[in-house]
Amino acid sequence: MAKKKSRRKKRQNQQRPPGYDPNEKRRQRLEEKRLQREAAAKAQKRAEFRERLVRGMVFAAVIVAVLWFFFWPRTPSEIDGNPIVESRADRGHTNDPVVYETTPPTTGDHSPSAAPCGIHATQIPDELFVHALEHGAVGVLYDPQEVEVDTIRDIEAKVGEYDDRTISAPYTGTDTPITVTSWTKLMRLDSYDADTVTEYIEAFRGTGPEDLPCENTQDTPFDPASLEPTPAPSPSPDDGEDGGNDGNNDGNNDGGNQRRDRDSEDS
Repeated sequence: MAKKKSRRKKRQNQQRPPGYDPNEKRRQRLEEKRLQREAAAKAQKRAEFRERLVRGMVFAAVIVAVLWFFFWPRTPSEIDGNPIVESRADRGHTNDPVVYETTPPTTGDHSPSAAPCGIHATQIPDELFVHALEHGAVGVLYDPQEVEVDTIRDIEAKVGEYDDRTISAPYTGTDTPITVTSWTKLMRLDSYDADTVTEYIEAFRGTGPEDLPCENTQDTPFDPASLEPTPAPSPSPDDGEDGGNDGNNDGNNDGGNQRRDRDSEDS
């Protein structure tokens, strides 16, 4: 019996091809399962990474929104109940006169030169004034016919508190006695309030489209005498002499006429 089994095994070994491995299929199945587990693990890691990334982006967006809400500088639409009017226009340099949308102007074409910042005694040409606003200046303008001299001095003192980018100047023809202006914006005031003007300056000073210096080099306070009417010219000495001669001649003529009248009565 043992001899038969050995012959059977010998015949089976002779039937297998060279290099045949009876465990090859099992190893392949194990390798496929291993690769599937690795792929699943990588997919899970990618999903976890995407989830962490999304959570991080949402968290960062919330932080940015909170910081923007509490700390980001925002330009107000009104100050102490005074609305801020905004206007827009194309801007460029020109040497020609410009017709502006608002009085005083706040935006649009302007002169290649800019008005110096500081305290002005006379009205600034619109084209020079707008260029200063483009550099981030804030102008506190007053109608000298409507504003008391003491208030004008208060306005000039307020502008003098800053080293740059503030302007005070007379300006006639405005809707209200005082107008505070910046690039594209203005606020009209019926009366001067230092806190309101300060808040406007702090909000809009330096917000022009061109970040160029405008130091307060101008320091010429308004002269109230410029509003006084010009006196009529005094008569010249020649005019006085002529008037005396005319009077004398008139007197002589009257005397001669009276004598002729008496002679004719006597005759």
